Amino acid sequence: VDNRVKITNLPQNCTITIFTLNGTLIRLFKKNSPDTYLDWDLKNQAAVPIASGMYIIHVDVPGVGQRTLKWFGVMRPIDLNSF
Repeated sequence: VDNRVKITNLPQNCTITIFTLNGTLIRLFKKNSPDTYLDWDLKNQAAVPIASGMYIIHVDVPGVGQRTLKWFGVMRPIDLNSF
């Protein structure tokens, strides 16, 4: 039942910003850990689950550069009968 996206191959210090296609900010992460990944729980800043659709993930590494990724996610409905 856990929905999660793992963003991998990240440096120790970076900023990950997630937007909708129309430019609405969904989530901002400031990573400062030796882990090379970040888990996104598919929720926005207000802890509300996101809708299915296309999202832009922007990774900014100070002193190195930037990278923009496109991600398409489909949120499946929760089947309460399977519990």
